[in-house]
Parts: sequence; structure tokens; C-alpha cells
Amino acid sequence: MHVLIIGAGLAGLTCGRILDSLGVRVTLVEASDGIGGRVRSDYADGFTFDRGFQVLFEAYPAARRHLDLDALHLRRFDPGAIICLAGKRFVLTDPLRDQAAALDAALTPIIPPLDKLRVLLLAQRLRRQLIDEVLAGDDETTLAYLRRSGFSEQTINHFFRPFYGGIFLDRSLRTSAKCFRFDFKMLSEGAAALPAHGMGAIAGQLGDALLERGLIRLHTPVAELITNNGRVTGARLASGEELFADAVVVATPAPEAARLSSLPMPQGALQTITLYFGGSQPVYRGRKIALNAAPDALINNAQMISNVAPEYAPTGRHLLSATVLGASPLSDDDLFRAALADLRRMFAGDADALAALEGYQPLRVYRVAYAQFPQAPGIHPLLPDNRSGRPGLYFAGEFTEASSLNAAMISGEKCAAAVIEERQASRF
Repeated sequence: MHVLIIGAGLAGLTCGRILDSLGVRVTLVEASDGIGGRVRSDYADGFTFDRGFQVLFEAYPAARRHLDLDALHLRRFDPGAIICLAGKRFVLTDPLRDQAAALDAALTPIIPPLDKLRVLLLAQRLRRQLIDEVLAGDDETTLAYLRRSGFSEQTINHFFRPFYGGIFLDRSLRTSAKCFRFDFKMLSEGAAALPAHGMGAIAGQLGDALLERGLIRLHTPVAELITNNGRVTGARLASGEELFADAVVVATPAPEAARLSSLPMPQGALQTITLYFGGSQPVYRGRKIALNAAPDALINNAQMISNVAPEYAPTGRHLLSATVLGASPLSDDDLFRAALADLRRMFAGDADALAALEGYQPLRVYRVAYAQFPQAPGIHPLLPDNRSGRPGLYFAGEFTEASSLNAAMISGEKCAAAVIEERQASRF
């Protein structure tokens, strides 16, 4: 049996790796110059630049199944966050996992005491539940769920909007509450982390062996699928070359999957911009993310990457990243200037931080036009199945599950299982 996989992101790599381990002949074709899809890293002048700020939740079930977490040498963020608002900084944390910051967090006035208790109770409840229980029941927006759970508007605006806005890429909190509960559970059970050598190391673990064996063809865009007597039997490349297989897996982002298959896919695209700055001094100490709680924020969150993962910067240098939600009409230069101005507002009153920022220089900008698909309440049961409904055609991509690294790997697993099931049923 030969399986052609179109796309070498995490879903396609996971699917190909599983099939290859089961003795199935696989060929992966990738339009770009490397594997990993949106999970890639660039290296220049001693710095590591992930293509968009991302983290790995080490509690992800799929990550634990498919990745050697120890070999990634994970560098962990401390739980909680630094909330920046009106020239002041407020520390939040999980007192059970970050005792060093527990007292400051207990005394901070940015979150009412009852809401701090609600956060602890929610974490305890979700830790006790299985993932299927967390995802069960009717759906609603994250905002409606938080309000129904009793959280104040102060806590919603100052913490949940910027923190989960950075995860969902939408500060409105219109994202499905099931996504919120799942991510909250993951963060309460494990750390958010960066591989010491960049997020691209995740793709490397999944796909480097396939690449070295010549099973992945880079710079190989696909023009269209080939169909014979109603069955998808291969793909015609942009070069005109035709590749044939017993099964074809489309493992691309949803818009490309829709183009190739002409089947319905999740609509819309959430965009984001990551700006990298380099300096000689850290803007702040510690390994927490800094949230911009200002209602007119340009930067949603900033993080001293080199505090968390020193390997991301050369000796004597520091790396700061800043996340802007959505697109921006500003040029790169103007966007860097506006972001630095916003960083100064975030750290107003902190003389050391402001002095450090004076020495920071722009390094890189990544504008991610398709970072996630919008996940409105109720969308998940409507997502495509791994089986397309067309003979010979399968899907492996986050668009069959949810918009996350975990979901991409799960989709790859399920797709591989579907292909194997058909092989056993048809014995081809």
C-alpha cells in the first residue's frame, strides 16, 4: 500500500510517521522549503526565532504520546502572568506550583479575592475531570461561561481577555468555552514550555527521520487531485508531474484543503503578528508572560524569551517577543516603533525596564495570515471527518479536531487509523 500525504505540518508528519512505523509506504509532499507547517523556527546571529509566538503545553496528551519531551529539553514558563495596567505591574500565579510568587499574587489588588478563589476551585474541578468530561455538554462562548461562573468584569477584562486572547487570538472571548476549559485544564496540569532549540524541534522529532530517508519532498506544491472512476488516486503537482497512490491524505491548512477537495471546511482566519527585539539587558526578571490589560492595547502580550530559554539568544544578549493580534496596515518599521511605544506604556514607572528598552533593536517580524480558524461555540461537531466521504481521500489537519498543536497530532493519529482500517477491510 502506498499513501500520498499532501502537507508536512504536524498532522501530516504524525500521520506519515505512524503509517511508516506500520510498514506502509508513504510519500509526503510539502510546498514550502521545510517541515512543520506553522511550527517552525529560524536561526540567525545566535538567535532562535519561532515563526510566531507559540508554546507547547506539556500536558497535551498527544505530545506525551508522540514526542520525547525530555529530548526537547523543555524550558518552562512560570505559571500565572504579570498584568501591566495604568503604569503598574501586578503578579498572578498558581500558589500550589509557584510558591515564590504566591504572597505577591495573594496581595495583588488587580483580581478580587473571590475571583482568586474561583480560579483555584475551577482548576481543582477540571483536574479531577477526564478530557471527555471537560468537553461534554452544551457549548457557549468563553465570555458567557466566565460570567456564569461568577467571575467579575474586572477579572475578565484584566486577566482573561489578554491571557486567553493570546491563546485564542481573540480578546473578545467569543471562542468556545470547551476550548477554554480544555486549555485551562492543560495549564493547571503542566507548564507552558519552549523546546531549548525552538518550536521547530517538535516538527524535527516527528519528521526528520522521514526527511532523511527521502520520504518527504520539499518545494513540491500540488495543483490538483487526480480522480479515476470516482476514487481519488493521486495528485498532479504544480510542475505537471503526477503522483499516484492507493490513498491520498490532505494535511494542509483548511483553505488549501477546501481548494483541493472542493469540500466544506472551517471558514475564516485568525491572524497574528510576532515582533522580536534584541537587547543587552532583560526588560523584566522571571519567566512569566507579561499581559497588556489596557483596553486600547496594541501589544496583547510580551515575553522575555531568553529568561525562559537562554538558548534562544547568544551570550550577553536577550530576546523579547511581542504579540499583536490580527493584521496591521503599518509597515514593519512603523509597527516596531508603535510596539516599542506600547512596551514603554506597559512598563511605565519601572526605571530599569525603561532603560533596558532604550537599548532594544528590532530583529524580526512574522505576520501569520492563517494562525487559527475561529472556534465559535458549537463548531466542533460540525468539523470535517478524517474520512472525506470520497473513496481514497482522507484529511489530517487541526481542522478536523480543534485549532491547536495537540489537535493536529490527534488528527494525524486518527487519519492513520482510518487508512489502516480501510486497508484491512479492502486488503489492498
